[in-house]
Amino acid sequence: MTTEGESMDVDSAAPSGGDTPMSPPKAAEPIQPEEEEEDCSDLSDLLESINDASTTPSAKIPVLTSILNDPAERHGPKASAIKERAVYALARAYCEDNRHDEVVTLLTGAACAPFFANITKAKCAKVVRAVLDAVCALAPDKLDMQAQICHNIIAWCQAEKRSFLRQRVEAKLASVLFQQDKYAEA
Repeated sequence: MTTEGESMDVDSAAPSGGDTPMSPPKAAEPIQPEEEEEDCSDLSDLLESINDASTTPSAKIPVLTSILNDPAERHGPKASAIKERAVYALARAYCEDNRHDEVVTLLTGAACAPFFANITKAKCAKVVRAVLDAVCALAPDKLDMQAQICHNIIAWCQAEKRSFLRQRVEAKLASVLFQQDKYAEA
């Protein structure tokens, strides 16, 4: 507090309301990407090489598995898209080759585990649902195999804490069990 006879000391170096000119705002610097665009041409070439009609399903399987188990650890958008297509093609190849036991372990086994670990849960759920639908469409009469796939995916979903995907697969399992006339289980 100041009394009537005292005056307040004012710092003359402090800028007052409008005496100092404003400096122009700095231009926003463009954000530089941390990594260069990943080169996935080798994965793309491998995926395109199996699209020949003359290629047998048993010949496609090792190529598709090698795409999924890419040692270069590429997980960018391009590599993820290629690996997603490889998962779909691998499921089709197993069904065409009548290797239904392999289809049962495809999604929950070691083949897809590295891929699923590096994509979002929503993308993973989309891939799992699409593969399950494709397998059910390719082998509509193999209801036991469809039920086994659903049971494996449900167990995997519980272990990975993916409750929304688990609920979708449980609904699919109920429909499969209903087709098998197992009404109490459904």
